Amino acid sequence: MVVIDKEVGLEPHIHKTKSMYSIGVDIGGSHITSCVYNHGTRKLEQQTLTYQKVNPHGNKREIIDGWVTALEKSIHTLGKDVNGIGMAMPGPFDYYNGISKIADVDKLQSLYDVNLRLELAERLNIPPSHIRFINDAAAFSIAEALIGPASEYKKVVAITLGTGLGASFLINGRPIMKDKKVPESGYLYNQYYQNTLADELFSTRGIINAYAKKTGKNINNVKALCAEAETDDSAKRVFEDFGNRLGDFVLPFLKEFGAEALVLGGNISKAFDLFGPSLREQLHEIPKIYVSEFGEEAAMIGSALLLDEEYYSEIKEDLKLM
Repeated sequence: MVVIDKEVGLEPHIHKTKSMYSIGVDIGGSHITSCVYNHGTRKLEQQTLTYQKVNPHGNKREIIDGWVTALEKSIHTLGKDVNGIGMAMPGPFDYYNGISKIADVDKLQSLYDVNLRLELAERLNIPPSHIRFINDAAAFSIAEALIGPASEYKKVVAITLGTGLGASFLINGRPIMKDKKVPESGYLYNQYYQNTLADELFSTRGIINAYAKKTGKNINNVKALCAEAETDDSAKRVFEDFGNRLGDFVLPFLKEFGAEALVLGGNISKAFDLFGPSLREQLHEIPKIYVSEFGEEAAMIGSALLLDEEYYSEIKEDLKLM
């Protein structure tokens, strides 16, 4: 357990290693995105970016074949040795051991109980210990807290607003999974706001449902709702409402933790101009609130940082609690 009350923090150990490259991976239900991360420049090697669609209902071999195709393409494009692979995965997942626990959902069910570390190590001829896994929301937060603008702050909270509500509480770049000042495992999706599950409110379906309830109109996605807000006052009010309610919901958690910065990511964060002012009004006590600069690349960067040995030695026990 990390004791937050102490003034001495855990200093992140992310070093610039001139010749070290790792692959960062973002796994979605129906795709894989991979890219080589240069630990020396702290940037992704954009020429190695690979996106591959994967059938979420496919069998084990079909899905892993799709992943391997993307990974091999990134490695081949780089033309140099890679140190290992970091993979940002949705849960439930045994991140410490690399075993999928996804079941009873409409994606990747054929991977249930499969040791993906061993499968990929054999296919790619990479030592199993150099294939590492982390929760996708945590990977996003690590990138932001270690090499993003939030790196100047000790206590950071990162939230992803998209299909669901992701959250991570960090001290000096380390996700805090168990502490009296942090919700269990750093999760917010399973908390309640005004008797409703937060994941149902602060997500794509939540904001679309709010618009439907207000107007009786159905809309497909947040991007379409943003376009609607240019001329529709009801859509504007839905976003303002979203910011007010989100701020009211997260403020007690941020204050308890002593957060110095809040970082927002996910597709809904692209509408920050619409909900940001009302959110800021609710969170005026929080020194810094901003939208991720890394965007969809954050999860790949964060997962690749797992290949920094000193940093990994600090957080690997935390993976058991994700």
